Amino acid sequence: MHYISHITERILLPMTLKRNFLIFAFTAFLTACTSTPFTELNSRDNFQLAEESSFKILLNKDLLPVEMDPILIENLGDASKEYLEGIGHKYSEDASLTIDVSVTTKEKIKYDDFRFYGYPMYRSYLYEPDRLNSVPEFFLRISVRDEEHDKTLWTGLTKWRKGSSYAPNDLPAAEMLVENLLINL
Repeated sequence: MHYISHITERILLPMTLKRNFLIFAFTAFLTACTSTPFTELNSRDNFQLAEESSFKILLNKDLLPVEMDPILIENLGDASKEYLEGIGHKYSEDASLTIDVSVTTKEKIKYDDFRFYGYPMYRSYLYEPDRLNSVPEFFLRISVRDEEHDKTLWTGLTKWRKGSSYAPNDLPAAEMLVENLLINL
């Protein structure tokens, strides 16, 4: 009887390891597919937008960096307006609440120390021990401001890189990025 138990353990152990690996791989894949973009939120006194609030949209089109497409910020402004109207708020040019939609860019400096490559394999360029690369990152900040009291009540920030799946290249992508921020309002 002991011999049969030992054989059963030897057969079932690899099956258990394979099953655990498959569960881990499936969970990792599901997490990667359902991830959300970077989000940073802040509010004054746990601010919540009251039902049927009136708002206006303000875009930073005049301060937009040259490398930014002006259509992009207009799409983000339209997406913000549509989202807020869709959940019951009212757009009005005379509203005291302003939704500030700001887009900017910043260069992220990356140091390439070649620790993953052996010299000269995998390189089609000369060896440079201190190679620096810059990668542009784009930031979207949406803020709710009370014009009467000159206070920011709520703000949300997200970022993406060129070619990212979160980049708001068209109106549906802009709507998804804006909703990811404003759902927390």
